[in-house]
Amino acid sequence: MGADNTKKAKEQQYDSYWKLTVEYSDIHGTLFNNVLDLIVKFIDKHRLASVDCTAELNKKLQGIINKINPKADMGSVRKSINQFIKLGFVNPGYKGYHLLTKKYLACKGEKERELIFTRIFYECGSLNSSYTNDCTDHKEVNFLLKTLAYNGQLTKNDLMGLMVTDVAKYKRGYLLPEELESQYQYALSINFDENKYNQIEYLIGFLKYMPELSYENSILKFEDNKSVVAGTDVVSVKRDPILMRIYRKLLFEESMSVYDSLICYACHLPWKGLVASHIKPLATCIKQQKMQEAYDKNNGLLLSPNIDAYFDKFDITFDDDGSIILGKNIPQEIKDVIKGYKIDKDVLNDERKKYLQYHRSFFDAKNV
Repeated sequence: MGADNTKKAKEQQYDSYWKLTVEYSDIHGTLFNNVLDLIVKFIDKHRLASVDCTAELNKKLQGIINKINPKADMGSVRKSINQFIKLGFVNPGYKGYHLLTKKYLACKGEKERELIFTRIFYECGSLNSSYTNDCTDHKEVNFLLKTLAYNGQLTKNDLMGLMVTDVAKYKRGYLLPEELESQYQYALSINFDENKYNQIEYLIGFLKYMPELSYENSILKFEDNKSVVAGTDVVSVKRDPILMRIYRKLLFEESMSVYDSLICYACHLPWKGLVASHIKPLATCIKQQKMQEAYDKNNGLLLSPNIDAYFDKFDITFDDDGSIILGKNIPQEIKDVIKGYKIDKDVLNDERKKYLQYHRSFFDAKNV
């Protein structure tokens, strides 16, 4: 009887740990992307975002996935599907998928794919969710990275402590240093490091795709890129420090891809302290609860600090061919210097033009 109680207690202890079971760990791998693509197409074909998935349909999807990567048992197939629910790409019950999932699948470059992956993983990673289990209100990856932002760094011991933490019990959204130590001691008491070693390694492997994040000598920390102004990266309900990092990194990668260097999109000079400037203001996006717009790369321009100062106040804007438009409050000496500035068509895509149209409406109101 005593042995049975011990076993039951041990099982209960593991009920709350972060269950990151992984079938495919390489986000650039063919199987990772092919399986995800098939799941998305299946959801669309059967309109599962708006109707319930039946047991028959679920079994049918498992059969489709098993054909491209046959397994000895269907348990492994189910694990491969549930992986994409845990990572945040697909909703439990196949009730649709993340707004960026198709953009991820369409990526041609590895850097952009990694950045979109990290945004999905951060926003919606729910490690205890599965097809049958909806725990999407417990965003463990979000919790972990906010804990990192607050504490400055996390050791492997801290990660173990986090992985046995019920995030629902911490309403502030992150752990304090003394809480990390307490949770680590709890992890040791249930031999978590011995029994769930692979889970920890998988989590670290996925976290490494996060921009400016390093894991060396068992320490996870951010490595700030001083080339682009970050603002104050503090944990805030108004400004998400992790999404801001991803947003800036996407602009960084775009500039490197188009120009082979970090430059101001208006004057094409490699100024230090370039600003990842929002076209539609970040505060407006957050107030309207349009979080996709708030951290959309196309809602941003890399600008020199002086140009950003005028752009941010709607004293300058840009038209649809990229030419700068000057407001009435700019001194003539400045106008003479910047009047020829223009955003290249290589970065002036249709999505940016829509944001610039919004920006011009405020510029016009200010400069009547």
